Amino acid sequence: MNKFAGQIRIHSDISDWDSFVESHPHGSILHTSAMIRSEMATQRHTPYAYGALDENGNLCALLVAVRVATLDGLASPLATRSIMYAEPIFRNDVVGKQGARALILKHDEEMKRWALFSEVRPLFDCPGEDDLLVECGYEKHGYLNYELRLDRSEAELFNRMNAKRRNNVRSAIRHGVSVREVDMRDGLDAFYQLVNESYARSRVPVVDRSLFDAVAQEFPGTVSRLLIAYYQGLPVATGCFLAFKNRVLCWFAGTHRIKGVYSTSLLFWEAIKTYSAEGYEIFDLAGGGWEGEAYGVGDFKEKFGGEKVNHGRYRKVYAPWRLKVAESVYGALRGWVSPKASLSATGNGS
Repeated sequence: MNKFAGQIRIHSDISDWDSFVESHPHGSILHTSAMIRSEMATQRHTPYAYGALDENGNLCALLVAVRVATLDGLASPLATRSIMYAEPIFRNDVVGKQGARALILKHDEEMKRWALFSEVRPLFDCPGEDDLLVECGYEKHGYLNYELRLDRSEAELFNRMNAKRRNNVRSAIRHGVSVREVDMRDGLDAFYQLVNESYARSRVPVVDRSLFDAVAQEFPGTVSRLLIAYYQGLPVATGCFLAFKNRVLCWFAGTHRIKGVYSTSLLFWEAIKTYSAEGYEIFDLAGGGWEGEAYGVGDFKEKFGGEKVNHGRYRKVYAPWRLKVAESVYGALRGWVSPKASLSATGNGS
């Protein structure tokens, strides 16, 4: 592939950034300037967003990454990675691919000074014969997801769920669980507490609340939607969903487990019904785990009747020796860096 002859510009200098995202078949809410601004307002997150302009000054490719630091200070070099929450997108011609390749290489050259590795979490499949990330030195690993088509009747959607999930939904209703849409700015306290509780059980770090505060300001309620399930008057499950074009992304979720009360099942079912009725086409369950590995969250998502897809994840390690040290440090500090939520769970209700 020939060298790119155009220019590379930061996203804030590109006036047609969002229109390019909107018109591109793989353009997502995670590429938008509003999401970039939200990441910019998030503690320990530093967005990296650049576009490639062809020789006529037209945007032909763009890349959005976020430099994420789990720890501050001297420990930061051992706890920083670059994540592309969606793959680079580009015009489907020679110049567009050249521009995307130039963006990937520029990103890697700059990030290797700050990050242990880069990870790309694609929302769509990249054909093997045209995989720019692999060409640029990334390794592709199998990673599963479930995508549910919403262009069906409510009865069809309900029957696509497996019998256990249908029974869980009915059981939650019998127990008096109710699901309500809550203004994101008003519901963030309950939402973040439940997300913290879920992440604390998994003993993994959770993103700072400032991300959700920023998203609540940047996106209208029709784009970012917060659902909360209540049991005996208290919030027990929550989900934040992002809608863009024809797709809905299950962005973050959390739950307080109560034995025999399947609040999360009912919450997801209410979200599926709502978005289907509004005309959206794809309900993206946002990750089902590494191929070949057991993952309880993936098992939960599978039972909603979506199609299993394997778009994979890509990784390029910049400093193998530092990564080994970091993994050892993380193993020792895992419980310390994860949320310190109050864990009064009494079972496996979901």
